[in-house]
Amino acid sequence: MPAAKSLRDEIIKASNAADADNDPNRNNIESLDYNPLDDIMDLFNGSESLADLDSLMAYTNGYKLEIEGEILQRECDYNQRLSEVEKPSMELDKLQMQLDELLLEFNSTKRLAENTGATINSMTANIKKLDSCKKNLTLSMTILKRLQMLVTAYDALEKLINNETTIRDYNQIKQLLSAVLELMQHFQTYKSIDEINTLNKKIVSMRNRVIDEIFKDFEAEFNETLNNPTILQACDILDILGKAYRDKLTNWYVNVLLKELTGIFRSSEEAGSLENLNRRYIFFQRILTNFQQVHSKMFPKDWKMPIALSNRFCEVTRKDLKEVTAKETRLNGPHVDANLLLTALAQTLDFESYLNQKFKMYSDFGDSTTFNFDRSISDVFEPYLNVWIDHQGSIIERKFLDYLNPSSMYRKSGVAEGGDNGSDVGHRKNSNSEEKSEVVTDEGINVLESAADLFRNYRQMLGQLAKLTHGRPLIRLSKLFSKYLMEYQRRILQILIPDGNKLLSANAQEQAEVIDIVCLVLNTADYCSTTTSQLSVKLCSLLEPKELSKEIDFSSLEESFLDMVTHCMTAIYSKIDGDLQYAWREMANNNWRMMKEVTGESRHMTSIKSTLNEDCELIFDKLNKSSYARNFIDKLAELVVDDMTLNIVKLQPITEVMAEQFILDLQTLKGFFLNLPLKAAYGAKIKGSPNFGKFISSKISEVVALMKVLMVPHKPTDSYIVNYFGNIKDSNFNNFVKTLKLKGMLRNDATFEKDKFKYMDLFKTQLRSFQETSDDNLDESNSFIERLNVDKMTSMSSRSKYTSPTIVQTPSISPSVGSNISSFFNSSRPNFNIDRHHLEKNLAKTFSDNKISFGKFFKKGAN
Repeated sequence: MPAAKSLRDEIIKASNAADADNDPNRNNIESLDYNPLDDIMDLFNGSESLADLDSLMAYTNGYKLEIEGEILQRECDYNQRLSEVEKPSMELDKLQMQLDELLLEFNSTKRLAENTGATINSMTANIKKLDSCKKNLTLSMTILKRLQMLVTAYDALEKLINNETTIRDYNQIKQLLSAVLELMQHFQTYKSIDEINTLNKKIVSMRNRVIDEIFKDFEAEFNETLNNPTILQACDILDILGKAYRDKLTNWYVNVLLKELTGIFRSSEEAGSLENLNRRYIFFQRILTNFQQVHSKMFPKDWKMPIALSNRFCEVTRKDLKEVTAKETRLNGPHVDANLLLTALAQTLDFESYLNQKFKMYSDFGDSTTFNFDRSISDVFEPYLNVWIDHQGSIIERKFLDYLNPSSMYRKSGVAEGGDNGSDVGHRKNSNSEEKSEVVTDEGINVLESAADLFRNYRQMLGQLAKLTHGRPLIRLSKLFSKYLMEYQRRILQILIPDGNKLLSANAQEQAEVIDIVCLVLNTADYCSTTTSQLSVKLCSLLEPKELSKEIDFSSLEESFLDMVTHCMTAIYSKIDGDLQYAWREMANNNWRMMKEVTGESRHMTSIKSTLNEDCELIFDKLNKSSYARNFIDKLAELVVDDMTLNIVKLQPITEVMAEQFILDLQTLKGFFLNLPLKAAYGAKIKGSPNFGKFISSKISEVVALMKVLMVPHKPTDSYIVNYFGNIKDSNFNNFVKTLKLKGMLRNDATFEKDKFKYMDLFKTQLRSFQETSDDNLDESNSFIERLNVDKMTSMSSRSKYTSPTIVQTPSISPSVGSNISSFFNSSRPNFNIDRHHLEKNLAKTFSDNKISFGKFFKKGAN
């Protein structure tokens, strides 16, 4: 390694660089063209510079010694480096010598191995030759042995077949023929040998002869001129020879067995007419029975000959029916014979069901193959299904006469499965799971028996038609369903709704009966709406192609039933509202101005609770689900609290004692509603729901918060405003003005604007102070106070000017009867609003006209 440069070297280098900068034409000290005279002249540029000659000579000698020492050090380093380079070179020479020796040993070993291999090959050449001879000898012996076995089996098989004196033993023939064919497979590569080729031809000829003999024996068996107990093994032989021979035998047998049937029931003959269609089915059933009794032992079970027979019969019958129906003037003429078509269709459906049931045994015995004969014949009638659908309409029309029978009109049902629909098309139980009702049944749901029966008829009609087609006839059937559902609503449900005056009757027994009927109609309307929705889904799932499902729309029909639910609920709530009028009059007639202190709940609260208890006992018995009762109580609580708020507003000015009394009454009302579910059999579930308690508390707390504000004296005004912020929790001055009006302030019209501005300044000042000192965030406006009308109102007008703070939402329609009674009952929170003035004015007329006139107050934005 070269030694590092000394400080002096760096100085000289820098000096040289400086010199180069000063004089570009001057060579530096390390240059080969360096001229020392240039530097000497620079150092001794005058006589006064000679005084520094001694010091310069001393410096020059020192620098010279230093350079000599550096030269010696570099010579030592070079010699050391050179010695280090020579040592590895010697080691490499040594390794090269060892590698040469190793290669010599390897070549010597290779030559030795080649010599050894040559010696061994010469020694084992004879042994290999003997092994080859042994292998060829063994193969020859094996071929000869197999050839001997083949010839022996062939001779034995030939004797069995040529023996005409005895019945052929197909069991032995099967064994010998299987052996011959298997052995012959080994000689296919030796067919170039003449003897082997000749033997192969004889075996092929023998196989064909066996096939001919099998067919002859089956023909003799069929003609009952032969009784060979081993004929079943002949089928096994055909299976061995190939599927083509098996198909040939089955086709021959099926054609022979059905020859008489096709001759008798030819489409051109009278026996082949639609009137004699059932005779054709009975005739084939006898053929199947005869096969089971006589010929079933001739064929293996895995051949499934009854299935083959039935499939061929269905093909032939379908072809004949197409010709017959095309020529039948009673189906294509101006006067269609519906009874003829329906009878033939019913017989065909019964026959297909008979085949499905008969061959269900295969799956019962573990056969994974399923056999379905639906539409195998009946789809011939698809072009004439309109006749069938129209006939179903006449059947439903006759059913309506039974529904309108006074003795059965009010009959209730739990929509249980079962029952016959009375249709002319088949009176049988269907095993097909696709025909099961889409109606979700629920124990204890009280609906009219006529509604349940109508949908049972629909279910069976749909199941029968779905067997025949998945096309446009289903759309036509859906229109028939829609028509008679609308008829059911108009002719059955609407006329059952009682007169509205009976709801307000003083006769308790008559009121109970009317409530029972109203709830029955309500349940039935909801049942029809929900089941109609499910019927629509089922129809759409059956249609092919799926684009046809766009033509099925039951939405208006479902909406119509929901309107009827709304109608019934309006009637129930109007009855409760009417029953509460006595309590509200009692509240208005109380001498509130003379009240000095709060001693207990008000008298009118006793009347309210008594009235609600009586009405709820009537209604709870008719509501069969906890969800029904839950929503009913929610909306009842909203109705009562809203009415109580209206009546409190009418009592203005409200004193501090009155506000305190109302708080006590509201707390009493809250406890009453929280315990009201216990009057129902399933009320514990409702009461235990945290959402129920939260809702009741929220409804009561809105009014209680207002009363807490009114309970505080209006002077000092600053304290009153702070109390308003703490309870109402909004920053809306207009809402604050409403509380002043309720307390009797701002009643002078002459000074109203002046006093209002005075309160506005105080309100803004306290608002800024409250926001600066309190962590509570105030809303822009309290919705309850914002909707509250506190202006002077008459008794009747006050009832129509107050709008419930609840925002009405459109409830979803549940797909299950068991999960809701209506869209009203399915809402997550009460959404009930009534224009009471309009209701009281038109209630009697509405019920007497049997029309729904209150609109859809379940729709979003209804008032």
